[in-house]
Amino acid sequence: MSRKRRYRLRRFALTSKQVYVILFLCIFRPKTCARKFAWLAINNLNYENNLNLRIEALEVNMLKKLNVYRRYSESESSIKIALLLFGILLSLSGCGRISDPILPDDNAGIEPEPLTVMTYNVYVGANMEPLLGITNLLEVPAAVDEVYNKTIASDFPGRAAGIAALIKTHRPHIIGLQEISLIRRQSPGDRLTGGDPAEEVVLDFLKILMGALQAEGLNYQIAAKVQNFDVEMPMGTFTAYDDVRLTDFDVILARDDVTVARPMATNYVNTFTVENLFLEIARGYAAIDATVAGTTYRVINTHLESFLKDVRATQAQELIDGLANETLPTILLGDFNTSAPDGTAYQMLLSAGYIDTWQMDSEGTGYTCCQAKELQNEVSEHYERIDQIFIRNLELPTAVMTYTIGDKPADRLPSGLWPSDHAGVVAHFAFE
Repeated sequence: MSRKRRYRLRRFALTSKQVYVILFLCIFRPKTCARKFAWLAINNLNYENNLNLRIEALEVNMLKKLNVYRRYSESESSIKIALLLFGILLSLSGCGRISDPILPDDNAGIEPEPLTVMTYNVYVGANMEPLLGITNLLEVPAAVDEVYNKTIASDFPGRAAGIAALIKTHRPHIIGLQEISLIRRQSPGDRLTGGDPAEEVVLDFLKILMGALQAEGLNYQIAAKVQNFDVEMPMGTFTAYDDVRLTDFDVILARDDVTVARPMATNYVNTFTVENLFLEIARGYAAIDATVAGTTYRVINTHLESFLKDVRATQAQELIDGLANETLPTILLGDFNTSAPDGTAYQMLLSAGYIDTWQMDSEGTGYTCCQAKELQNEVSEHYERIDQIFIRNLELPTAVMTYTIGDKPADRLPSGLWPSDHAGVVAHFAFE
């Protein structure tokens, strides 16, 4: 089961006047009262500043509407709500910080959230770093062979079933996926002599995952995808080799009740180049307009460069510049390969007006990376938070619940493998 976030009440300094204003509102406008103030008990935001601003606005509004509200009778339900919240406000007005956390009740009935999004790096299945670090070309075929065999051993079909089960549990409207791989092979190989690219499909991650989602009874559409790097290398020996081809994608999936428009995909100009192997590691982002419950959002999914910090920073700037003129409420999903809160690209996004929706508490860390490359470690080895969900041009939600998935012992497959070397991140938003 996913670890739901814990929230703590913080100290409020309310004047008697402010208490009476809130009491007045709760008597005559109970629905508005509940919507505007109940979130304070669960949402880990800057309580004092937000509360005082809301109270000031309500004081003005109250005076304008006083004569109208006097004509209404006080219903029994209104009085109950008012008394309940009045007791809460009185207790908060003179108390210190409450030491015990308030936990959401897992067994309580919770209305569906207006918007739920997820980001998940599904992991290609092997560590590429040793291969990319090779300086002796004679070592390449054997190194490729090792990476290929580890990728097959990582059992993406089994892992896809585990990921689909996690998606079924949380049913996000929109999912950003990274490292969606297409692995192809040609035997015997001819790439070194200028032959055609390999086309025989060994593993198609997107097709496998979509099948796993359908097996869970879920209906998602491929809303957008961007092709990143497309690399083909010899495997075996130079005298007897096959060609292995890896094509990488970032994908956005949308639930069947989400209206999708304006899909696009673009690649970053700045890339990581492996000069010794004559490789260019292209990356990019995909984007859509997604309409959920009558509201349209611009949703972007990306995977920034993992190996070189400078390239990652320039890609982050390209992303910021590319979205600078976007006026729609924006949701940015991805594996940013920049550790919160101190990573360079992370700080660049904050400076550009993006808000990281993750909310820290006394227990949850939000760490998303990384498990052992073979995925067989018994205890999660996540140590940094590089998978994130940002928002921009968006009124702060009245309630946010964010948590990681795929990183609990119960999430491991029967084979003992983790679903991915990353954890997924889910965010639920509730708006006024």
